[in-house]
Amino acid sequence: MIKLEKPQFNQGKVIEDCILNMRDGVGTPKERISVSKAEICIKSKEYDALAKTGRLSTLTENLKIAGGVTKDDMIKLYDNKFARKGEGGRSYYDAIKLLAPFGRCPFCGQRGVQTLDHYLPKSKFPIFSVTPFNLVPSCSDCNHDKLSETFNSYNEEPIHPYYDDFTDVVWIKAKLIEEDPVTFEFYVDSPKEWKYIKYERAKNHFEKFNLNNLYKLQAYEEFQGCFFRLKRLVKKGGKKLAVEHLEESIEEKESIRLNTWQAAMYDAIIQSDWFWEEYLPDK
Repeated sequence: MIKLEKPQFNQGKVIEDCILNMRDGVGTPKERISVSKAEICIKSKEYDALAKTGRLSTLTENLKIAGGVTKDDMIKLYDNKFARKGEGGRSYYDAIKLLAPFGRCPFCGQRGVQTLDHYLPKSKFPIFSVTPFNLVPSCSDCNHDKLSETFNSYNEEPIHPYYDDFTDVVWIKAKLIEEDPVTFEFYVDSPKEWKYIKYERAKNHFEKFNLNNLYKLQAYEEFQGCFFRLKRLVKKGGKKLAVEHLEESIEEKESIRLNTWQAAMYDAIIQSDWFWEEYLPDK
């Protein structure tokens, strides 16, 4: 949804900062993580290479990590040393959250960033628990909707904000539902510039994160204010003036980001003959 700059942190340094104040000793989590650090760094580079070519779905769940570090070690490393305030990895956690422009969740483009999402879930891919490329700024709802789901093919992969660019053309569209009260349905259009698999991925992403339900709730409230403004404009200068206002509103939204539910809603109003010929004159 929203393209993000990829975090540029050294994986080895991230691990070193996280384990800095952990207890030393033979057989401790710190020792196991230290021994496995080289393997984690190698696999993180492989993750980057696969993500660049759309092949993350080729990775299989792997709970065993060369060097002896355990799944529990890696999950606790993230929870207790990377994400926890005051710990050595927290500066990376905060810096990754700030990668989202205006604090907007890149998965939905609507709600505010509150946490980090493991694109490949740490419960199934613990080796990537503190891999910056695998940590995406996210709102709590999108993080919850995604949970620990994995995917078996490229077209099932959710949009990866660091590697995928879905900002090239308008693909979020809306349909005005011709009933009182007016509501909207949001959906994914298939731009002619896209290959079919890109459309499939956008559609799957839209469904996975329940974006139609999110946007239609926001649109219902937005429409109330918009409607009264349009009614005044029609009285003042006819439909032409009202449509010009909507077109300007679309341009304003698209100047910030091409795909927003607001721009889609305004366009749906413009396209609805029922709205202009039957609904608005009766109100």
